Amino acid sequence: MAEVARLAGVSSTTVSHVLNKTRPVAPETEHLVMQAVAATGYRHNLAARALATQSTDTIGVAMSVVTNPYFAELVRDIERLLRHAGYTMIVADTNDDPAVATDVINHLMARRVSGLIVSPLEGDAQLTGSLTKLLDDDFPLLFLDRRSDLPGDQVYSECVDSIYHLTAHLAGQGHRRIGYIQGSLTSMSATDRLAGYRKAVTELGLDDDPRLVIAGESDEHVTEQRVAAHLAVPDERATALVVSNNQMTLGTMRAIKQARLRLPRDIALICYDDFEWADLFEPQITAMAQDAATLAATAVDLLLARMKSPDRPHQSVAVPTEFHHRDSCGCGRRKHRAAR
Repeated sequence: MAEVARLAGVSSTTVSHVLNKTRPVAPETEHLVMQAVAATGYRHNLAARALATQSTDTIGVAMSVVTNPYFAELVRDIERLLRHAGYTMIVADTNDDPAVATDVINHLMARRVSGLIVSPLEGDAQLTGSLTKLLDDDFPLLFLDRRSDLPGDQVYSECVDSIYHLTAHLAGQGHRRIGYIQGSLTSMSATDRLAGYRKAVTELGLDDDPRLVIAGESDEHVTEQRVAAHLAVPDERATALVVSNNQMTLGTMRAIKQARLRLPRDIALICYDDFEWADLFEPQITAMAQDAATLAATAVDLLLARMKSPDRPHQSVAVPTEFHHRDSCGCGRRKHRAAR
């Protein structure tokens, strides 16, 4: 750093301000410093800076990234926003497994991340204990995509009214025997989505048959097998299906194809979680879309605000979804419109 300062004709303190962005520096001075950095091949020692400042300027993200393209889109938006704010992101895939989630969170903390974004899972005492300890220690922690009962900042897509809307949409086409493909209840989002379906069944007087709720476990292959089994009994099967996430939609469609049924003539289909190839199917899939860009922006804003003001009140933000009306519901194409 002293050599950089000598070549640029400035003090070492000025070099530090330029590299750490701790104080505004005149553009011409910054240019001289960066020229000297390039000439010397200097690399900022982030490890040393972390020891001195007790901050690594890194944010850990723990969620099931690899197995779900929706999460990948969300992480991409988060990384772009954090990079713009001067932070580096470290991603750890939880595989939607509480034991793995606990392990990766511990590894991220060992790397001295400055904050954490976590897609929470429910029902595991060890994971809940780890997250509770972080919150008790006032560590900057934000829950993303899934609601949590823990007292922390959280950002998630609206679920209950969205699933209600999808179910009511099928009921409006005359369906009374509407099946529901249920995700793994290890997340509050899956619980909320099931509540939306139950609410519609009760309020709209639909068939309340336990055989219409099919446990897809948020797994494409499990869903395929169980939907296929349901469709194999013509007298008991649903006339329309609400699928509660994108992975299970693919499994459901495979099962429908195996049963030699045609959408929407033989069975109608509608899903929560739009995906970029939904309009490539024939017929195109009617879906409720989550707003990944707004989720990411809100999450980053809340986390950075928490890092600056640890004592600020916790916030819980439900981001509205958007209804993408296509053909698989069986009532013809209309212009896309917001559901709520």
